[in-house]
Amino acid sequence: MESEINKELIFSHFARKVSPLQRELIAQWVRDKANEEQYYEWLEEWESGHPQYLAQTEQSIEAYTAFLAANPHTHEHPSSETAVTYAVSRPWNRPFWLVAASVVLIASMAGLLFRDKLIYQTYSTAFGETRSIKLADGSQVILNANSSLRVPRWGFGRTTREVLLAGEAKFSVTHTADDQTFVVKTAKGLDVVVLGTEFTVFTRKRGARVVLNKGKVQLHYQENKIAKQVTMKPGDFVTLDPENHIALKTFKQSQFPTASQEKRFVFEETTLEEVAYMLEENYGLRVDIKNQALAQRILMGSFQADNVDQLLLSISELLDINVVRQGNHVQIMEK
Repeated sequence: MESEINKELIFSHFARKVSPLQRELIAQWVRDKANEEQYYEWLEEWESGHPQYLAQTEQSIEAYTAFLAANPHTHEHPSSETAVTYAVSRPWNRPFWLVAASVVLIASMAGLLFRDKLIYQTYSTAFGETRSIKLADGSQVILNANSSLRVPRWGFGRTTREVLLAGEAKFSVTHTADDQTFVVKTAKGLDVVVLGTEFTVFTRKRGARVVLNKGKVQLHYQENKIAKQVTMKPGDFVTLDPENHIALKTFKQSQFPTASQEKRFVFEETTLEEVAYMLEENYGLRVDIKNQALAQRILMGSFQADNVDQLLLSISELLDINVVRQGNHVQIMEK
């Protein structure tokens, strides 16, 4: 089948000039991940020579606003003596401008979603899964569980080295001859700007943190709508709460808590409450700690666990407590 799929056929497909059988062959070909990138490259080349219609959303909204201003809606309340008949609303009775505005809105949303998938390649992990990624510039990323990384499909390593992270990842960034910066952007408004270094970025609902192993990085963030900047050196551990209040600590090199594909977990003065957050974010578990004193118990040690049940057993043995799992619900209590 692959020999039947070529650039000429794909271009005909984009121009809607292929038969139903050819469309099915192309659909099967694209399902193979090895062909997906080639498909998007040909799509970008075809669209550059065949620009599509772009909905003029702002102009449509302005026209609609002007129409409302020129045609104010008045409400008359019928008297009790007047019989009121309510007409059944049918789509073909609605004003043309309402239908047109709906079509423009739907087209715009669909275009944005498709454009996002076209521009970025997204790597993601499920609960309990880690993934190793080699980027086009030679940089290495270990993506931790329940996380995603968006990388530009074109120009990465040449015109830009910006990626978008949701979750947690460890980066080993390759230095370029032209000293091009590497930027990790997050939804928390935190940007990590580096040249060549090794660091871990964590960004979730409860806050963010950055751990620097090697090199030097700058953190750009906003606190109370004021842009701020912090420069980190090796051994620094920075945390930001949900309001982006920052705290800087220093750890020994061997104490860094990092994502690991080897299923090795390192706890260095980690509270049980923090461990519970990790279980929820990385494994999708709902953790119930029976009292606050227990939640503040400290867990220390390094051990291997091939799955979440082994991890829970190790926590139970290390702290001499009861850990009971029923499906996705975990109860932690004193013996």
